[in-house]
Formats: sequence, structure tokens, C-alpha cells
Amino acid sequence: MLSRRMMKEQAAPALAELAAAIRHARVGEFTDLYLERRVEVCWRVAGGEVRAREALTREGAAIRRDGALLSVDGIERPTLAELLGAPVRRLPALELPALPPPPSFSALPYCHVSDLVSVRWRWSWAAVLTRESACDGLRPELAELTFADGHRTLTTWPPVVPAESPAPALPAAVVRAGAGPVLLAPAATAVLVHELFGHLLEADLLRRGASPWSRRRGDRVLRLELDVTDDPTRTDLPGGFTLDDEGVVAAPRPLLAGGVVVGALADRATAAPARAEPGNARRANVHAPPRPRISNLVIAAVGALPAPPRADAEIEVAALDAGTVDAATGLLALRVRRACTLRRGLPVRALAPFTLVGRLAAVCDGMRAAAQPSLPSAEPGWCSKEGDVVPVGTVAPWLLVTGLEAR
Repeated sequence: MLSRRMMKEQAAPALAELAAAIRHARVGEFTDLYLERRVEVCWRVAGGEVRAREALTREGAAIRRDGALLSVDGIERPTLAELLGAPVRRLPALELPALPPPPSFSALPYCHVSDLVSVRWRWSWAAVLTRESACDGLRPELAELTFADGHRTLTTWPPVVPAESPAPALPAAVVRAGAGPVLLAPAATAVLVHELFGHLLEADLLRRGASPWSRRRGDRVLRLELDVTDDPTRTDLPGGFTLDDEGVVAAPRPLLAGGVVVGALADRATAAPARAEPGNARRANVHAPPRPRISNLVIAAVGALPAPPRADAEIEVAALDAGTVDAATGLLALRVRRACTLRRGLPVRALAPFTLVGRLAAVCDGMRAAAQPSLPSAEPGWCSKEGDVVPVGTVAPWLLVTGLEAR
């Protein structure tokens, strides 16, 4: 199989030739031309054995001109010529490297997982061309795991079955309603910080005043000295890339430093108003426009504890199904999938799924302590914004939080 870097090197001459042809063709002004190729293979699994295999290949192109997005399926020369409004004879044949063959399912080490029902492999490639330049970037191959209860996780390939905190082997009890200190495992911390600071520091939301962090740069918003950085250069995580979908070289973007708002996630259109650098434009697919989006959130705390402070918590949350924040009301809701009660720092009883709710200000003020180990998380995996879904990753610590109420 060709390595990703070898494929990038082989694509460069074809992209340069296409860019030169566009400069000399009768093509009107445009912002950029975006090309994309995707391959997906899904194995349906039962008892660790493959019962069915499905494969899908997609190619497409999109052009932005006069503020509008025009897109097509396919990247053949006639298709591109029609999209660009150029004579077919003016464009070269676009000879890109062959699509990679999918990996072998039988070589994967996790087939013994009894409740695994599907494994999906995804490979993608994208290029951005303007009148002046042509570039393509590397993205990680992705692995999506689906379990019998419908839960999905996302990792880079080869997939890793996420390790969750052990829960006592007791019948699940209904949570006692009310407030109390909650200890979030890294997978749960990942969802909380994703909702509070990843989404809400995207520059288009800040510009519209649709985020509580609008006009809050320089303000301390957490008592806890927490650092949050969006880092697309971490291509070991699902949201990684070397170039964003406007062709800007990837770079880490600090969002919080010691609990203080210091940055935002921006594309070219929103960078100046947000006083941020572009480089976080992402497209859900070739038919979607680029928008400021999260890639990989890396969360760290100054003076993190050496171990999770279980003795200070009443509930330990191992994993969440989802989290939402209503920016208008400041109401936070976390759907808990796996949790247990704690007494004197020891697990007592598993809890049936329930919801944690709280006000944004109270939860931010209630972040009391972070603890090692910080771990990569398969949550939330996919991030949806106005129907556009992109892969994201997280590295998160344990987090002790007050201000949340169990319901």
C-alpha cells in the first residue's frame, strides 16, 4: 500500500498542472477549487466474525465564487470544466494516485469483543487550488466502532477499543436526583469541554453573538487553571490534518490559558473580526461550505493531581452519550451512559443512564480539580454543526466538578 506521504508527492505534479491550466483558461474570478476523494469499507460483525462487507467510493469537486458554493460529484475533466466554466480542451487529465486498498479485517487484534457489531474504515484526501497555488494535505485514516447498544466510538486506524473505568458488577440503580460533586473520567471530560469551549469558541458563533464567550477574550472564565488547545497537527487523533480545507497550514490554536479565554477557531472570513489566525476551516463533505470547526482539543491543567480524587466525589461518570449547551439560556445537559456511585473513594453501585444538568456559569465555576492520567478519548468522535458532521479528537484529564444536578 502506498504511504500517505508518497501519495501526496505523486499528486503534486497533477495538481500543479491543473492550477496552471486554470490560470490560462477563461475562468472567472473564484475563491478556491476544492477536490475530495473518500473510500469507506464497513464490516458487519457478529461474535467477532465478519458477516457482511460494504464498500463505497466518492469523489467530488466544489468551487466558491461570489460568495456561493457550487459542487458536483466526480472529478473527471468534463465535470471539472463544466464546474469551472472552462473549455474541456484547456484542462489536463487529472492523474491522481490510485486509491488505497482497504486494510485486512482479519489482522486486527480486537475481534474478540463480543458486543461489537460493525467496524468502518475511512480514508480521505482533499486538495485546494486557487489561481496562485495548489496544495493537498494528509489526514488520518479513521476507524468507527459500533456496539450492540448502538454506541459508536471513533479512533484513528487501526481501531482501539476504548478502555472505560471499571464499574461494580451490580444491578444498575436509578440515580438519586440532586446536586453533588461529580468525577468525570477523560472520555466524559472530553465531551464537557468540547461543548463548553470547542464549539462556543468557533469564530462564526462569536461574530454572531451566539456564544457566551463573545467579547470575553482576556477574561478568566474558569477558577481552575485549565489550558485548552485545538491542535490539528495531532494526526494521531481523528480530527487531525496538515492543511485545512481552505489550504491554510495547520497549527495549534490556544483557546484557554490558565482558565482565561485567549483565542478562537477561525476560517479566512472570520479571522480578522475574531482577532484570530485562519486555519480551522473544515468541510463536512464536498457539498458543504468550509466553516470554523474544532479539530483535536488537548486539555491540560496546571498542577494536575497525580490520581483521580474519588474520595471527593459522590458519582463517577465513565462515559457520556452526548452533551449540549443552549447558548441563549446557558443550560448544559450531559446524557450519562456509564456511571457509578462512590463512597469513601470506592465504587458502590452502577447507575442506570441519567442526565446531568447545570448552568454554564455554575459549571465553569465548579471545576475544582483535574487529575492524571490524561488520555486520548474516542468521545465525542463526530461533531455536528447545523447538520455538517466532521471527525474530532480529544486528549483529556479526569475532572472534579460541582454545579451539576442529576436527573
